[in-house]
Amino acid sequence: MSRPARIILATTLAAWTPSLYADAAQQAPAYIELRRDVLINADLWTDTPKILAANFGFEGIIGVPGLQDADDLAQAVAAGAGVNLDWAALDPAPPLRNLTSAAGVAGVVVAGFGATTLHADAMPIEVSWPLLPSSVSPDNIEITLNTGETVNPDAAALNPNYDHNERHVIVVFGEFGNRLTPGSVGAIYPVAVSFVPGASPLMAVGPDGPVSIVGLSAPSTNPYLAGPALVGAKLSHFSPAGDFPPPALSGAFPNDAYSLYGEDAEYRLRLFTSGGFSPDGVSGFLPTDFELFFRLHARDSNGNAVILDKTGQVYDLGAGQLEIVGLAEVGAPAEGVPERAYYAEDHDNYFDVVLKGDEAAMRLLESVELPTEAVPGYNPIYNPGGPGRTPDAGTVYTRPALPQLFPIAQALDAPQTVSYAAQTLESYDLDENLPVVFHLQAPGAADILTSNAQHATALIDDEGYALVQVAFANETARPGVRDVIGYVSDDGDRLYTLDASEQTQLDADARWTREGRAFGAFAESWPGLAPVHRFYDTGTGRHFFTADKQAGQQRKHAEYQGIAWQAALFVQPEPAPVRSRSSGGSVALLGLLGMALLWGRRRST
Repeated sequence: MSRPARIILATTLAAWTPSLYADAAQQAPAYIELRRDVLINADLWTDTPKILAANFGFEGIIGVPGLQDADDLAQAVAAGAGVNLDWAALDPAPPLRNLTSAAGVAGVVVAGFGATTLHADAMPIEVSWPLLPSSVSPDNIEITLNTGETVNPDAAALNPNYDHNERHVIVVFGEFGNRLTPGSVGAIYPVAVSFVPGASPLMAVGPDGPVSIVGLSAPSTNPYLAGPALVGAKLSHFSPAGDFPPPALSGAFPNDAYSLYGEDAEYRLRLFTSGGFSPDGVSGFLPTDFELFFRLHARDSNGNAVILDKTGQVYDLGAGQLEIVGLAEVGAPAEGVPERAYYAEDHDNYFDVVLKGDEAAMRLLESVELPTEAVPGYNPIYNPGGPGRTPDAGTVYTRPALPQLFPIAQALDAPQTVSYAAQTLESYDLDENLPVVFHLQAPGAADILTSNAQHATALIDDEGYALVQVAFANETARPGVRDVIGYVSDDGDRLYTLDASEQTQLDADARWTREGRAFGAFAESWPGLAPVHRFYDTGTGRHFFTADKQAGQQRKHAEYQGIAWQAALFVQPEPAPVRSRSSGGSVALLGLLGMALLWGRRRST
């Protein structure tokens, strides 16, 4: 069936569907949560922001009316989507996402795209710096077709790249083309993508905060000629910081390397792709799939080329040894080898190759390869427009990836990441468990730290507190994250601690009342984290917490009590002033003025 015919039929059969969900689209929890301006330890892939890829994804399978469960796969087939009909016959039936890459109309709404679509096309746009979530909007994106026409998407969101340490990809839905390949009569397809002003500028976040990326553009390739590709490969010391999604999108959580492999997660080779990677165009990768799709290339200390293609094998590169542990950023831990039909993968643009061993050996890694089926023993890689396990003979599907070799960028000496959060309470919805911690103060009272925006609002409105800053990240509970428990004393002191033994002591002390989990943080120092220090003011009898150890020590009556926890900071401590014997008073005054202006700029972001 032709695309126009499919649209007419779908509209006739389910004309009520878009209107049913349109009013609710921007009230969906995922839409609200995805637009919070919070980034935690997100990679900076280049020195300046760039569009790394903006390739036409696939055609016509987003917003299929009536597609809700395994009994509705005929609608997915009619729309031209890949399907796994053999798995649909299993009892119990696997999740719908493992049976087809098509999405129902309600599915688009629930996923947080803020709009309804009907048989829409898809395109992922990969940017080298993470996007400022609230600035992502369809009117910021212009797509030029081979006909010369320019179109804007109908919907745009950061889904499925929603972890707080990701967010480099805008996925857009709309009318972008057909399945005819370039050169065919009647072929319509994108040739370029540009970021345009829109109602407000699209922003990315770099080392100095948000910057406009209006004016960036990139060519678009055709998936019916060649499939997805790598656009980044970055090796760093592993860190779990920020590796969690908003609550509404937690189906494949936790999938970070520490949750999957524990202390074996020493190094992370993060792969950034131009589209979702799938073994068949529908299902996801397993943590055990490295040997089916990837291999690494190194050069040992004698200059000899070495191919690393096995997990669990120790490779001696002369300068040291390394071992490939497995893949992460796929799905949650499972007992044994997961069953692919039921395994819930996150289907995004990131994979982590998890490594352990000697740092000297890691430095000898040079490139990552996608051998594809061109090499015996390796499998093809499709994007979500691929055929599935039971393709329809008359349907054109996206093509598999071409073989490719991509250089590895070394980031072992510096993580090259950024953390950022909006610094006003009004920037956040009134959720009880936000991914940020508010630092509140009031005259004569102990400081309060909370991730509860409702609580923070009530304290400000009713009890005279003021927001000092949105201080650091609140990490969602998972392996490696500790609950920081809040306590209040009979005389009004407040104490926050992740130390289990101290919590036991405070629970047994009648002078202290346990208030429960305030937020999540780390006891261990990982890349992208910094210590938050604990002090006791002997003058006021109050504890206080700050990332600025020097400022805390300079406070009168301050008694230092050590590092309280490790967290991703949104406001960095001010650098200590540089004193010079040759500097005059006017120079010192200018320096203080500059620091004041810098602080003001940071506080206003």
